Amino acid sequence: MDQDTITIVIKDYKNNNQTKTVTLIGVEFIRRFLMHILPKGFVKIRYFGILVSRNKKTKLTLCRKLAHSPLYKPKFEGLKTIDILCILVGKDVTLCPLCKKGKLLGVSTLLPEALP
Repeated sequence: MDQDTITIVIKDYKNNNQTKTVTLIGVEFIRRFLMHILPKGFVKIRYFGILVSRNKKTKLTLCRKLAHSPLYKPKFEGLKTIDILCILVGKDVTLCPLCKKGKLLGVSTLLPEALP
């Protein structure tokens, strides 16, 4: 780095990932640096390695196998929504709240309506 320029090392992905040195004037360096700053309210989400979405399930299974960890099984797999709700709440949610004997049954679903 001197008065007007800054020299950085970059990885050239187009040329077999070779490292190169690049000398930039200060204004150009700042411009490139600021391109990596997200606007207010934005969050960068980036997964790589074993958490890349393309291979996430197979890689995590392999990691658990290599770590001699028991295979992951979803807690509520194969259960109906009402059964999951009963487990989470700890009581029968289909029981009538007034008489405590009858069972509540779903008759219809009310969909949200658009505001006028």
